[in-house]
Amino acid sequence: MLEAIRKHAQGWLAKVILGLIAVTFALFGLDSYMSGDRSGGVVAEVGDVGISREELTREMQGQSDRMREALGPAYDPAVIESADFRKQVLDGLIERKALLQEAQKLKFLAPDAYIASVLDQIPAFQQDGAFSQPRYEAVLRQNGRTPAQFENELRQAFMLEAITSPISLATFPSSASLTQIARLVAQQREVSWVDLPASSVAAEIKLTPADVERYYTEHKAEFTDPEQIRADYLVLDIATVAAGIEVSDQAVADYYAANAAQFGQPELRSASHILIAVNKDADAATRAQAKAKATELAQTLQKAPGRFAELARTESQDPGSAAQDGNLGSFGRGMMVKPFEDAVFSMKPNEIRGPVESDFGYHIIRLDGIEPSRTAPLATVRAAVVDELRKQQAQKVFADLADNFSNLVYENADSLQPAATAAKLKIQQSGWMTASNALPPFNHAGLSSALFGSESVKSRQNTEAIETQPGTLVAARVAEHRPAQLRPLAEVSASIETRLRAERSAQLLAQKGEAVLQALAKGEEAGLKWSTFQVVGRQPSAALDAAGAKAVFRVNADKLPAYTGFARPDGAYRIVRVSRVLEASALDPMLTASIESGVTQALQRADMKAMTALITAGQKVKIKPNAIETR
Repeated sequence: MLEAIRKHAQGWLAKVILGLIAVTFALFGLDSYMSGDRSGGVVAEVGDVGISREELTREMQGQSDRMREALGPAYDPAVIESADFRKQVLDGLIERKALLQEAQKLKFLAPDAYIASVLDQIPAFQQDGAFSQPRYEAVLRQNGRTPAQFENELRQAFMLEAITSPISLATFPSSASLTQIARLVAQQREVSWVDLPASSVAAEIKLTPADVERYYTEHKAEFTDPEQIRADYLVLDIATVAAGIEVSDQAVADYYAANAAQFGQPELRSASHILIAVNKDADAATRAQAKAKATELAQTLQKAPGRFAELARTESQDPGSAAQDGNLGSFGRGMMVKPFEDAVFSMKPNEIRGPVESDFGYHIIRLDGIEPSRTAPLATVRAAVVDELRKQQAQKVFADLADNFSNLVYENADSLQPAATAAKLKIQQSGWMTASNALPPFNHAGLSSALFGSESVKSRQNTEAIETQPGTLVAARVAEHRPAQLRPLAEVSASIETRLRAERSAQLLAQKGEAVLQALAKGEEAGLKWSTFQVVGRQPSAALDAAGAKAVFRVNADKLPAYTGFARPDGAYRIVRVSRVLEASALDPMLTASIESGVTQALQRADMKAMTALITAGQKVKIKPNAIETR
C-alpha cells in the first residue's frame, strides 16, 4: 500500500514528464516542429509541415534504442534495417504531425500557467520541496536539453493528449461480450492424441544432388555473407571534454556556498497508520460507514495510544503495513498522497491524528519520528561539485569544439588525424562488422548509413561528424572492406539437404495426417493407439504446446468426438481427438477484469487508429520517392 500511495501521489503526469527527459526524441521548439525542416532535406510533407531526413533518422534511432532496452538479448538489429521498419516510423511521424496540426487548428494549446504547474510537480526540479529554476536548468543541461526545448515538448504532449483523450475515455466494451470472451477463455477440453513420427515417412523421401543445387541457386541470399567493414573513428563527447577541465578550489567553494541546500538531505518523517479502505468512487453511505469505523478507532487510540500496534495488526486494511504494526518507514515530501502528507508534516512526535481522508480511504496516523534536514559537508560532496562545474563549463566550450571538430573532419576528408590532434583524441579501431550487427557507436542509423554507403566504401573518406546521442559526435572512415560473398555449394550442401528433408517430411506427414483425419470423420478408427485422456486449457502446457492448444480450441466441437491435427516441433504430426467440452462453473473475477482491460485497450487502439487515419486523410500528405532509403 505504501508503494501504491507513492505512485498515486506522483501520478501519471509526473512520470510521463520525467520520462520525457530521457527519451531520444528531441524537438527544437514548437514553431520548428510545426513548420518542419525547410532546409531542403525534407522526406515528407504533411500539409504545410515538413519532415526532415534528420528528424526521421533521429526517430528511428530513438525507437531502436527503446526496442534494445525492452528486448535485451532478443533484440535483432536487422529489424531497423528493413524498409518496413523505416516506413512504420515515417508513418508514425506523419500521423503525429497531422494530429498536432489538428490540435493547433482546434486551439488545444497549453497556457503558460499549465506549463508552470506541471514543472512545479516534478520532484527532479525541486529543492527543499519547491520548484528551483537553477536545479531545473541543471537537470536539463545534464540531459542535453534546454528549457525551451523541454517546455515545447510539454506543450506538444498536452496538444496530443487533448485531441486523443476523448477517444480513449469514451471507449468501453459491452458486458455481454466480456462474459462471452471470459467463458471461452475459461473453457477446457478433454483430449487424447496419437503421433505420426517423422520416421514413418523417412523412406519415402528421395533427394538428389540436383535438388540441393536447385535450392542453392534459388536461395543464394540465404548463403551470402553480408559485406563487412572495419573502421577507424573518433568520438568527441561532453564527458571527455569535462574530464579535461581544471576546477579551482575557489570555484568549488563558491558553488557549494551558493547551492548548499542541494547537497543536503531534506527533512524525513517516519509514521505508522491504520487504514480503513474505501474506494474513492464509493457511494456516500459506504464512505460514511468507513469513516465511522475510523473515527471509532481514532477515539479508542486517543484514550489508549499503546494499542496502536495491536489495532494496526487486527483492523488495518493495508496488508503490507499491518504486518509491520502499521509502520510505513521514513519518507520525505512528495512521496505520499497530499492529504496524508499534509497531516504527517504538521504533527508532533507520538501524536495520533485521524481520521484523515484520502483516495484510499480513512487513515489514523501516528507520527513516529522526525529526521531534520541536514547539509553534507563540502569534503563529502566535493567530487560531485567538481563534476557539476566541469559539466557546466564543458557545455559552454563543447559547441566551439564540436564546430572545429566537424570542420576538420570535413576539410581533411582523407584522414582523421588533424581532428584527433586538435581535439586531443585517440583514433580508435573497430572490429569487423556488418550493417546489422554493429556495436555502439555504429548501431546509430545515421552513422551506419553513412559508413556503409557505397561512396564511403569506395572513397575511404571521412563521414561527417554525426551526433549519435546528445553531446556526442562521431566521425569515422572505412579502413578495410570485405564485399558480400556467396559461400560455395560444397560448404552448405549438408545444411540444405537437412532442410529439404525436413520440409519433405512435413509435407508427407501433413498429407498422411489429413488422410487419417478424413477417415476419422467417417468413423473409421483405423487401429490408432490413443493416449490417455487429459483435460487441457488454452494456455500452452506439457501436454500441448502453443500450436497444439490453438488447434484444439479452434476445432468445431458442436459434434463430438471432433478431430484436428498439427505439426510438432520434433517433426512429428499429432492427431488430437476432442471428446468433451468443459465449461467453467463460475468465472474468475480477476480473469474477467484482465479481459476487460485487454478488450478496452484493443478498442481504444482501434478507435485511435480510425481517428488518426481520418485526421491524416484530411491533410495533404506528400512522401518523397526516396524517403525511406538508407543511402
